[in-house]
Amino acid sequence: MGDPLIHVDVSDSLVPATPIVVKRLAHLFDLSADPVPIDAHLASNGLRTNVERALGVRVPGAFDGFELAVRAVLGQQVTVKGASTLMSRLTEAFGEPIATDDPRLTHLAPAADRLARATASEIRAIGLPNARAATLHALATHVANGDLALETSTEGPVDVETLRSKLLALPGFGPWTVDYILMRVAHWADAFPASDVALRHALGDVGPAEITRISKQWSPWRSYAAMRLWLYGP
Repeated sequence: MGDPLIHVDVSDSLVPATPIVVKRLAHLFDLSADPVPIDAHLASNGLRTNVERALGVRVPGAFDGFELAVRAVLGQQVTVKGASTLMSRLTEAFGEPIATDDPRLTHLAPAADRLARATASEIRAIGLPNARAATLHALATHVANGDLALETSTEGPVDVETLRSKLLALPGFGPWTVDYILMRVAHWADAFPASDVALRHALGDVGPAEITRISKQWSPWRSYAAMRLWLYGP
């Protein structure tokens, strides 16, 4: 195993924005976490075998909070492959075209103000149900007008309860979507999407209420428990 380092190349055009890039990379790779006490807590509360398989598992964040939230909405009740296909279509339809040396990178992910200017019917045209298109439009509108902050480089801790309340108030945002966003965007260490199908399977196909009860033993590190269960099972 090599040195535990992340090597990043920054283009000349991004040099003036290096501090922002560093903050976003730190968020993306969860560099502020200390895996040692997290692993010890989870191992002593029912996940010892899981922890022994790989030490130091972190919760990946996001380079852009709005993009992550969009991906969470697109991932509702579809496979990972299906969600990726939808994101590609959305990006081609509403993302800003860019020129790169990689023919696969043709557009930036759609910005909130661009999706907010689109109609729900235009968003639906990528292959979404009416309700999910309306959800994306509502999300984009609230982010674009400043009612909802999903910046990943903001200084200081995120007010989790305020963010949760604002997200739950949006159409189409249920507990799974909100907890997933709290994990990845807010880096809330104790988020746990109890209705997640993969988590239910990993814990014996029990219901959300029972999963919530089981997960209490992993608090305040339930996000890390969820990530480990997704990766390695119980």
